[in-house]
Amino acid sequence: MTKRGARRRFRLGLVIHGSKLWVAEPLTYMFVGAFLIVLSVLTGMIIRNQTVIHRNRLTISRLKINRLEKQYVKDELAEKNRIYATLDRFTSGRLSPDVYRQLVELVYHNSKSFGYDPLLVLAVIHVESVFDPRALGRYRSGALSGAFGLMQLKLETAREVAADLGMKSLEKKDLFDPEINIVLGIAYLTRVIARFKSLKLGILAYNQGPGVIQETLASRKPLSIRYYEKVLRSYYMLQETANDTSVDSL
Repeated sequence: MTKRGARRRFRLGLVIHGSKLWVAEPLTYMFVGAFLIVLSVLTGMIIRNQTVIHRNRLTISRLKINRLEKQYVKDELAEKNRIYATLDRFTSGRLSPDVYRQLVELVYHNSKSFGYDPLLVLAVIHVESVFDPRALGRYRSGALSGAFGLMQLKLETAREVAADLGMKSLEKKDLFDPEINIVLGIAYLTRVIARFKSLKLGILAYNQGPGVIQETLASRKPLSIRYYEKVLRSYYMLQETANDTSVDSL
């Protein structure tokens, strides 16, 4: 009886007794085991699918970033070419290709850093020095004004701006370096525009000095806007040249 009972005890199968269903214990283990296996397989498939989805999303994101980077480089190159062609035509090709390339690089990157239209910066440079990096400023009397380089900075002003930018102390010869001159010139223009909260007043202050503009405004005297008009005239001429250049390229 003991052996027979043991055999019945581990026998697989179902027993129906009245309204109740009895499942043999080993069969229960099998069902639970099969369920766990299926659940594990499904969980693994879900995890694998999520991993694939995540990997595909990363791939798509990288492709989008690469496409944006390529488009940015393409747009930047097109803009530089436009500025180069504009400057070449505007100056009737009197500068060397190396000077053009240097001006384009410096004006483009510094203008973008400070949020200016590169043509506006070129207009200021044109009025100040006619694109001559060795230019010496003069008063109407002919005496030297103490302004140097492309954007005609005075050494005292340049040193103040350089200190704000964390640059080393400057000497006069440094202002004949186009890279230093343009960086400091645009930074100074930004400072005076921000001080007066006006592009017009800022451009006038760049030429006449902020103190003169402040005193003129305080005394309610009329401002001398001749310099501002010259910059605007050069700016509009540069814009017109740029538009003509774009049409010709088509």
